Amino acid sequence: MNTNSVQERVQQKLDAITGKWWLYPLLLLPFFIPPYASRSYDPRETMGLMQQALFHPLIHTFPALMPMAKAIPAALIAGVMAFGNRVRHAFNGYVALLYVALACFQNTALTDTYGLVIIPSNLALFLVVALLWMWEVVVGRNDFELRQQPLWKWWVAPLALLAFLAPIDASTMSPDFNPVHLLTNESGLTYCMMTPLILAVMTLYHPAVNLAVLRVSSFVGMMLGAMNMLMWFVVIPSGWWMGVLHIPLLSISIYAFVLAHLGTSGCHKG
Repeated sequence: MNTNSVQERVQQKLDAITGKWWLYPLLLLPFFIPPYASRSYDPRETMGLMQQALFHPLIHTFPALMPMAKAIPAALIAGVMAFGNRVRHAFNGYVALLYVALACFQNTALTDTYGLVIIPSNLALFLVVALLWMWEVVVGRNDFELRQQPLWKWWVAPLALLAFLAPIDASTMSPDFNPVHLLTNESGLTYCMMTPLILAVMTLYHPAVNLAVLRVSSFVGMMLGAMNMLMWFVVIPSGWWMGVLHIPLLSISIYAFVLAHLGTSGCHKG
């Protein structure tokens, strides 16, 4: 059995499994894993612990990376739109590496109160998404062949751009449209702001994409989007603008999840 036939059989299995309803309740299970802290804490402090960890993750301690994390995906998406499959491997590879980095470093923080904190629920889900994107790097099922897209499919573009630019002052949770900040803030290194951009690209080329990757990526996006709606509009309503910036994650993820269960997967294009 040659490599291509093995890859095709594995892909068929993934397509079948991700098409089953029972997979998605299983993906909810990591949310029951409590956060880890190197210092003991009262379980009633869990919300405050998670807020400290998610507001000050290790990945944001490298400010020099932030402009690069804006420029690279912007260049790759422009390349996909202009050159199609010639940029596919670079795009897939960057997304896979980004999700690995986000899994490991966006869910880990060194805090004054709790010491080392790890959010294992997010870490596990991000790694699942990262592993599927690694598989896409191998099989190359996303077909970005140049084609004219129906105008209606572009509704995702302004929402994805809003998430990517993330016009917010993180210290005050208020809108910040300073052009310099838009190009250098940390959104390029955050799961919730990058996922709408990545899913938007995939929806534009649907159904000629890896449906297994789209299904799981969008479902995790829906879960995190719903949680952030609850967080910023109910639990901490003073952060309503952050809630607005998570609307692209929820809306595009729902749309992508529905699309991913329609049509058939695109064929590999060499």
